[in-house]
Amino acid sequence: MKLPRLLALFVFIGLGPFASAKDANPIFGPYEAIVYDYDMLQGVQVDNVGDIFIMFKSDKTDTQLTLKISMAEGSQYRKWFTGDEVLVAQENAGRAPDTWTDRVQTTANYIEYIADGRIFLHLKKIKD
Repeated sequence: MKLPRLLALFVFIGLGPFASAKDANPIFGPYEAIVYDYDMLQGVQVDNVGDIFIMFKSDKTDTQLTLKISMAEGSQYRKWFTGDEVLVAQENAGRAPDTWTDRVQTTANYIEYIADGRIFLHLKKIKD
């Protein structure tokens, strides 16, 4: 093996763990974020009873948020307590900056957070 190839192999092997850790989906309690928009969110928090809260970036607190839930990825959406498949967040009336908001409580395995027609947070339940 030539020296440049050997050096490239060592660099690739040495940086492998760092690349995989950076590319890993964030975990929040029993949920894995399969979509997470770092430009939109400061964080996600799940409390000890399973309520999910999000914190928007300070310049995104006026985001109009809707939510959809399902039991399996790509399956039919479940209905919320309102009887609708799409839930409009009550906090759309206004959020304080740097505050945990938009509490969600559901038994669904998948939760889609949508703004401006695109999913900015998609949570998948990975454990009960």
